Amino acid sequence: MAKILISSIGVGGGITDYAKANYKIDDKIYKDEKFIAKALCEHIGIDKLFLVGTKKSIWEAVYQDFGGNYELGLKILEAKENDKLDEFLPIIEQIIDTKLGTKGSKCFVIKYGLDDDELWQNFDKFLQIANNFAKNDEIYMDITHSFRSLSLMSFVMSEFVSNSLDDELDIKGVYYGMLEYSKENNGITPIVNLSMFFELLKWSKAIRELKKYGNAKEILMLLQKSNDEVGKDVLNKFKSFSDSLSMSDITYIQLSINQLKTRMAFFKNNHNNIYRLISKDLEKFIDIFNVSSPSLLQYKMAIWYYESKNYSMAYIFLTEAFLTAVAENNNTDLQTEEKQKKVKKIINKRANNNTHKKNTHKKDNEYDIYFKIKNIRHSIAHALDLENRKTKITPREAIENLPLYIEKVKVLFKDKN
Repeated sequence: MAKILISSIGVGGGITDYAKANYKIDDKIYKDEKFIAKALCEHIGIDKLFLVGTKKSIWEAVYQDFGGNYELGLKILEAKENDKLDEFLPIIEQIIDTKLGTKGSKCFVIKYGLDDDELWQNFDKFLQIANNFAKNDEIYMDITHSFRSLSLMSFVMSEFVSNSLDDELDIKGVYYGMLEYSKENNGITPIVNLSMFFELLKWSKAIRELKKYGNAKEILMLLQKSNDEVGKDVLNKFKSFSDSLSMSDITYIQLSINQLKTRMAFFKNNHNNIYRLISKDLEKFIDIFNVSSPSLLQYKMAIWYYESKNYSMAYIFLTEAFLTAVAENNNTDLQTEEKQKKVKKIINKRANNNTHKKNTHKKDNEYDIYFKIKNIRHSIAHALDLENRKTKITPREAIENLPLYIEKVKVLFKDKN
């Protein structure tokens, strides 16, 4: 595991007159530093420094400030002006490693980003940087210097790379030196950690995964960081809910929902601002399934699966919701084979009564719809071809008809809460 700092450098004032600042990190002040990266390396204990700049950035000042001699710094300046900077990058990397007492620091020259072509080249350069990360590396970012567009790109690219890798980046800090504030702060430039923005992105992604797909994995990972007993208790309840939802276990879903409802205060009253921010979304999602009737829970889950575009599960739950609702409406259940036969007999009878009506313009009632839903559900459950079975329907038609079926059978649940 290594601590890696990615820092950008600007054009500055050259090898001798690049502006110095008194940087304050936490409660410690680093006086007369040219580069915030140098102060951060010392404060955090960085193992590898990845510097990013354009061909006009003050590479010569970096070399000198990290311990290089003035004469070679002038040669780097000359090489930069003659478009031969690449020859000296290994020398700059070596002097940085010597200062840090480690190996692996690197320098990356990027384009200005004046058009899409240059932006894509910069994109590729950031991918090169990511290729130098190993599992469990801690990533720190400094977005103080260089173009503002580069700071934005660093932020966005870090999120992109983190989402595309098998193992998410462990971004420990995103630092910005508030140089513009130093004049009214007695010449002290505070360095602020903006990593909370990445934390917000993680939580927004986790909430989306939960609301749209019922996947609580991301929330579980974030909650695992909580060390207090209440946090561990909430973590366990979310895990139970996630497991029961994954297995479509109605009994445990209801039990988990009831348990989570009583623990929402953990989020609403938490000192963590992010917890309070997401509490409304969490409660709204939980309320979808907060019903007392098993059939209504199945029906609501069918709707949720449909809205999440999980159409196969929507058909499965809609079929089961229909059977459960008929059982409930006739004061029975589906616990035994005999009772199941009784419920199916009721459905057949009411569907047949509708068929024998003299009205030639009759429309399918909810009991007729049941057989269409059931046939599609059967084909899905047994991985069969929809078109070549009783359904005689294409997958596209099954998807398009699903909201009509959901609406048609709604009458069975009108008196349930």
